[in-house]
Amino acid sequence: METTFRLKASEIDTRFLNTLKTLFKEREIEITVTDIVEDETEFLSKNPKNKAHLLEAIEEVKQNKNLVRFSGEEFKKYSKSLSKK
Repeated sequence: METTFRLKASEIDTRFLNTLKTLFKEREIEITVTDIVEDETEFLSKNPKNKAHLLEAIEEVKQNKNLVRFSGEEFKKYSKSLSKK
């Protein structure tokens, strides 16, 4: 059995622990804690200026405007030149 709980650390209380004990009874369990990092786009969208910029950039992509294209080989050359700086 595998169960994922997503909650804030402050929400861990005896009720939560009792739920775990009830679900898994005497079985051995493994608890892994992962810090949930907010999606970068979501974070940037909280600022009105950033959100406007992101929406403008999305619209430009949809309209095929201001795009930069290059081949894989061109990318390798450019990456090498940056690593030398």
